[in-house]
Amino acid sequence: MARTSILKDAEGTRQALIRAGLDLFGRNGFDATSTREIAQVAKVNSAGIAYHFGGKDGLRKACAEAIIARMQAVLMGGAPAASIAADAIDRDAAAEQLLSLIERMIAFLTTAPESEMIARFVVREMFTPSPAFDTIYGGLFEPVHRRVCQVWAAATGMAPEAPETRLAVFAAIGQLVYFRIARPAVTRRMGWDGIGPDQARAIAETIRRSVRASILACRGEAS
Repeated sequence: MARTSILKDAEGTRQALIRAGLDLFGRNGFDATSTREIAQVAKVNSAGIAYHFGGKDGLRKACAEAIIARMQAVLMGGAPAASIAADAIDRDAAAEQLLSLIERMIAFLTTAPESEMIARFVVREMFTPSPAFDTIYGGLFEPVHRRVCQVWAAATGMAPEAPETRLAVFAAIGQLVYFRIARPAVTRRMGWDGIGPDQARAIAETIRRSVRASILACRGEAS
């Protein structure tokens, strides 16, 4: 029992440091964030950063890995990115798979509290890439984008790795991300107090229509 309690405490400390790292690295940047600040926000001893992660660089990498794990859970129920099905499904089933993915992503990006921390961290890494960006790209962006391209290809008849397919998938993803990073502008322009389930459904339906129209256009069909 004592060992179990120690292990739980250690994991709790580790997770608290990751949450604090995600928040502070995203808000202030890696260089401007001290280990003392991280420990204070996490409410743990600053020695825990070296103990659990080997230092601040290791914590940043752990934050990136935590993002990968969380987004895999959102996108695919925790399964590996390669599990997104694309083979042996017809065009309409593939299109519906894409639209279902959009709904899950919108629900997360607009209503999950941790989505703000994740977005800040990732956007900062986009502007000033570090080894943490390489971790996120290799573990999440590239494999998920590649598999979604395969589903897009199954839905449209396009080649999975054609430049047009890759750009179309980026364009679809960009619509989703906008509603997270531009949330203050969206809520002000829409006259919303915030984004709750009703607003999230309205956003998801709007993007579903847009993506469906893009799929039909790629097929050469009218929407």
